[in-house]
Amino acid sequence: MKFHGNCHCGQIAFEVEGEIPDVMSCNCSMCQRKGALMWFAPGEAMTLLSPPEKCRS
Repeated sequence: MKFHGNCHCGQIAFEVEGEIPDVMSCNCSMCQRKGALMWFAPGEAMTLLSPPEKCRS
């Protein structure tokens, strides 16, 4: 199944292909307020939809 996601500010968008076997709560204050959950997928399952120059290290 394909999932779409983005960073909190919306500047970075991505797609991930895979299944969601388990999720966990993020401990950052923004995710805690929104009730967001996260899961992990291998890097090769992710496709960056935003221009790479929008990503900062």
